[in-house]
Amino acid sequence: MKSVESVAQTIAFALLLSSAWISSHCRAEDPSKDMQAKLGLICRKHDVPGMVAVVVNGKGLVAKECFGVRKRGTSDKLELSDRFPIGSNTKSMTATLAAVLVEAGKIEWETTLGDVFPNATDKDIHPKLRSVTLDQLLSHQSGLPANISDISGPAWTSFFAEKQSPKLERRRMLKLVLSQAPTQPQGQFLYSNLGYAVASAMLETRAKEPFESLMKKHIFDPLEMRSADFRSKQSNEKTQTGLLWGHKDGKPVDPRTPGAENPSVYASAGTVYLSIEDYAKYAQWHLAGKPAPVLRMQATYDHLHQPLVDKAQNEKYGCGWICLNSPLGPALTHAGSNTNTFAVIWVLPELDLAVIACTNSGEPQAFPACDEMVAHLIQSQPSQTANPGDVTPERLVGRYQLTPNFVFDVNYHDGHLMVGITNQPTQEVYADSPTKWSYRGVAAQLEFHLRATGPAYALTLHQNGRAQKATRL
Repeated sequence: MKSVESVAQTIAFALLLSSAWISSHCRAEDPSKDMQAKLGLICRKHDVPGMVAVVVNGKGLVAKECFGVRKRGTSDKLELSDRFPIGSNTKSMTATLAAVLVEAGKIEWETTLGDVFPNATDKDIHPKLRSVTLDQLLSHQSGLPANISDISGPAWTSFFAEKQSPKLERRRMLKLVLSQAPTQPQGQFLYSNLGYAVASAMLETRAKEPFESLMKKHIFDPLEMRSADFRSKQSNEKTQTGLLWGHKDGKPVDPRTPGAENPSVYASAGTVYLSIEDYAKYAQWHLAGKPAPVLRMQATYDHLHQPLVDKAQNEKYGCGWICLNSPLGPALTHAGSNTNTFAVIWVLPELDLAVIACTNSGEPQAFPACDEMVAHLIQSQPSQTANPGDVTPERLVGRYQLTPNFVFDVNYHDGHLMVGITNQPTQEVYADSPTKWSYRGVAAQLEFHLRATGPAYALTLHQNGRAQKATRL
């Protein structure tokens, strides 16, 4: 079986950008359109057996629905409680667990392999890998190859037997892979499931507890994700009722079949499965912008969403997330597949919107199906653009950062909108419209960006033919 990285990973997001991104001024589709009907249309159009989808905002669930069958060729209908494998979308959960342990003082983002395994010899850990940090592993900058199979095909195959506990399997993995020289320099992006497997071994070593139980205690339980668990050979064999089949090469794949899921050594890279409703709880937490109930400190929470390395044109990678600057504002996204199923998640903070689509097919048409559903869900939400008549000067007040040393400080006093700039005197600006305000004596205009409710989330400085955007602090 191939790695947990989706086969579409390298192309999916360019395609999604072209189809899903809409202008913030574009008229939304009729919100009364039935979500299940749209799912049915997409499933038939792309020939996928079934799909689930969900929409959340910062306050909670907005919409959820499912359509189709658990196994192609049967009448066994999908239900919202069915647990879908999410493949590589597990990675942001692993990074979130790392953040928990960072706050607990068990590990740091800059903790190295050499720090965690100080007694290892050069035969155990190649000298060029000793300085690899937890952050580099979580953002695919470690220099490790993509998968265990890149080092040894027979060794990779042996992990499917799962003869030991997942923790012992990861120990066996470390002995196999860390003695090898890195395949590229540290600091360069190379998507690596292996890197996440190594990161999970670091976390459980420092916390003195198996990775899987740490995830349940610190992520699944606080967010009340009761259906969330890790696939393993043992759990697959116990599954009897409500069986969700994957699909590959035109045929159903029994999840109890050996090799239908990646081995437990890759738990941190992509073997979580859960209901769409529980996945929505996780998406809402990343959307809401506040660390509780999983974390305590805002800085730790924010670190999870910071772009750390260039991935591709217009794409960066952070801690288990692909980070994009889109026409709808900053976006967090990822796709995941175990080659038999497919899942896509998008988190759009400035729209206060997150959407997820999952299908029980890993076939080539799975991505376009999820892509189209995600695009529909984004477009069909009520317009988020403020009505100019509802914009008052008080909604413009705030601090907006253009660069680290260039911040606009906007205040409103006695009918005057005053703007201070770092190391410059405060000046009054005058309304051209409720959202556009100009200086006198300086050919410059400030355009404020607002959603339907709430304060402005950004402003654009128009000056000398240039438009520079500053984000609200």
